[in-house]
Amino acid sequence: MILSIIDSLDNLIKPFRDFVFENYSNPFMWLGFLIIGILLFYILYNVLQKEK
Repeated sequence: MILSIIDSLDNLIKPFRDFVFENYSNPFMWLGFLIIGILLFYILYNVLQKEK
């Protein structure tokens, strides 16, 4: 059961992992990941800090 879930996740992540390995030297990709990460953090932080 758990092994099949891990295998399914591995199959879903494999195309993204291959893309990153092929383009690891591209600074725009890393800049994009950084901006998306900061934006996601900002949104989640604001959602969790809402005053009632």
